[in-house]
Order: sequence, then C-alpha cells, then structure tokens
Amino acid sequence: MSEQAVTALRRSIAGLESAASSLGGEAAFSLGHDAADAALGPLRRHALHEVIASPSQAPAASGFIAGLLARLGRRPVVWLRQDAAGVEGGELHAPGLAGFGLDPARLLSVRGRDALAVLKAAQDAFPRGNDRRSGIGAVVIELNGAPSCLDLTASRRLVLAAREAGVTALLLRLGDGIAASAAVTRWEVSAAPSAGRVRAHGPGRPSFAVTVSRNRHGATGRWLMEWDSHAYSFREPLPVALVPTPARRPDQAQPGRIRSGNLAEGAFAGTWPAARRVSG
Repeated sequence: MSEQAVTALRRSIAGLESAASSLGGEAAFSLGHDAADAALGPLRRHALHEVIASPSQAPAASGFIAGLLARLGRRPVVWLRQDAAGVEGGELHAPGLAGFGLDPARLLSVRGRDALAVLKAAQDAFPRGNDRRSGIGAVVIELNGAPSCLDLTASRRLVLAAREAGVTALLLRLGDGIAASAAVTRWEVSAAPSAGRVRAHGPGRPSFAVTVSRNRHGATGRWLMEWDSHAYSFREPLPVALVPTPARRPDQAQPGRIRSGNLAEGAFAGTWPAARRVSG
C-alpha cells in the first residue's frame, strides 16, 4: 500500500475507535452451541483464530466469521482483502452480513494489492498506544491460497499484535493444503443443509459443517451448527420443521425447487441473503 493509503487507513480506524471508545470487552467468548462450547472451552478474545475453507465455500466461511464477529460484540471491525478476492469468491454482501448480526456501518473494508500488502495493512489496523483495548474489536485478514509471505513468523506477529492491541484477529484462508500457522484455533468450515426446513416452505437458517482441527487450550471436534439470527448465537440444528404442512392439503413442493441453506451457491432457500454476493 502507498504511504497515502496507509495514512488514510489510520485516519479511518481512528474515527471508528473514537466512536466506540466507551465499549469494553471480556477476555473470552463462546459460540452458544452447547456441545462445541463444552468441548472447546472459552475462546480467547485477544488472540489469532484461523478459518480455513475451499474457494467454493468462501460465502460459507464469510457467514461463519460474521457470526463470530456478532458474538464478539458491537465494536467496529476492519476486514482486509486482496484486490482480486471479489472476482474469485464474491464481494462481501452488506444485507447478508446484517443477517448475521454484523452491522455494515461498523465494518471498514480495506483492499490490498496482494497478500504482502494485506499483511502490512493488518499491522496498521491494530490499535496502538493509549488506544489499546478500546475502539477496534476485531481484524479480519482474508488471503487466497498459501502465500509465501504468510509463514510461521508472520503469523506469530499477528498473534502478538492481537494480544498487545486487545482485539480479536481472524485469519480467513481460502485454499487447499494450507500449512499450519501460530493461530490459537483452526476452523475448517463448509456449508451444510438447513435441517428440517424443506417442508416448511420457507428459508432455512444458515448452517455450517465445522471442524476444529487445532485448539491450543482445549479439545477439537466436528459439529453441525445453525446460526440463530434472533439470539445472535450458533446452535445445534433442530430435527423438525417449525411450520408443519397443513392438514388436508397436498404438498406442492417439487424436488429440487428449494435450496436449503446452501451458502456455497451464494443464496439460501427463498430470498435469504448470503454473506457474499456471487455473480455469474
């Protein structure tokens, strides 16, 4: 990034910090999913967490991260991406993010020319000095593939920056065969069908297949999770539809007409928005 771009980024972050200087935060957070929370334990807030997904699952990964950000509170968020990210995985979709409880008004989206520029901008995104533990609540660093600049040393710098700034760092990595980093946890995320909603003739809740393959402070495991937009919480999928088919009325649904919670296709059943808008 140019010196002018870095200066503009710092000014934008300063404005967000000023608007949220009175908001505090706890040292840990949870998902709201009983089984996962029991296994994983409290998730460290001032740390680096890594989310992995294949490029085709970018909308699902973004939706999952939006849910995590909603669980963290209402402090501003900086989301850093490469210039080509929208072409490959779709652009961030404001109505979709809002559906996960992430207010687009508190999201500052920053673009970098390449992975190295994104990592350099990330270091400027973390609050410093007297603004530590206030203002920015989270920094999302989204990278494609396995760039050579993101080695173990670079990820350790992100760990230290998050700890010193008192914010949560979420490293979103889109690709296959990605090497380990210094992150406290590693989450592998993909879209899952919305359980028990097809016969309800309406949109299902966003659903995810989540595998925690690394956890420095607890167990690992695999779970199916639904996002409850009313409680701002992940939960275990319900086994049956909330709205049963009326009695004495033939079921008019035709196979294949309703897509149930398929984030990978960029849309839910009906008109429910995805976290990314995928063109084409």
